[in-house]
Amino acid sequence: SIALKNQNNELIHDIETKIKRIDPSFSFNGLTTEIPTTFMYGQYRTKTNKIYLQPWQIGGPPMESFLTEVTGSYDKGNSLAALFFYGFFLPHEVGHAFQYHTKNLPKNAYDEEYQANEFAVLYWRSNGKQKELEQCYEMAKLVLTKLKNPIPDNVDAKQYMTDHYDELVKDPYKYGFIQFSQIVKVIEDKSLPNFEIYVKQKTSKKVKNN
Repeated sequence: SIALKNQNNELIHDIETKIKRIDPSFSFNGLTTEIPTTFMYGQYRTKTNKIYLQPWQIGGPPMESFLTEVTGSYDKGNSLAALFFYGFFLPHEVGHAFQYHTKNLPKNAYDEEYQANEFAVLYWRSNGKQKELEQCYEMAKLVLTKLKNPIPDNVDAKQYMTDHYDELVKDPYKYGFIQFSQIVKVIEDKSLPNFEIYVKQKTSKKVKNN
């Protein structure tokens, strides 16, 4: 856990350094990570300015069973955990911190998550992790074949997710569908700018809002 915390904080420092090259006034104000000792979903908390993200093994047999079921095998479940728990999810949570510190908080939970996924994808692209992102993409598509959309037909998806967020996030089958479908959509989006332009767009809004 100590090694993981140090690695996480090094990644946060790398992201902050990249952003500061674009906007020298930006700061995460000491953003750091904590490694919970009991299972909880990954999250960024504004009050503590910390990201809480645990090793997937803390979830025990229920998490192991979920990963095996949605990927089709124990080995693929481990591969999913490695790609997302130790790769994709941390920049995703940093994306939430970026929203907060630039005062660009979306008005609904769906867009909040979607933009955090955009941030994570663009950051990894800026670091040359195309191969790993392709692996995430293929894994996400595989998982989606095993999950059902929890959002009812003929309702506003963004409003529904906002109203039912606490319920959805506690169910890996429901929340997993939303996250993995968003990740697939973001990676497929050819209109997305690179990380530098994306950050410029968001930080310029911060200046205007101030």
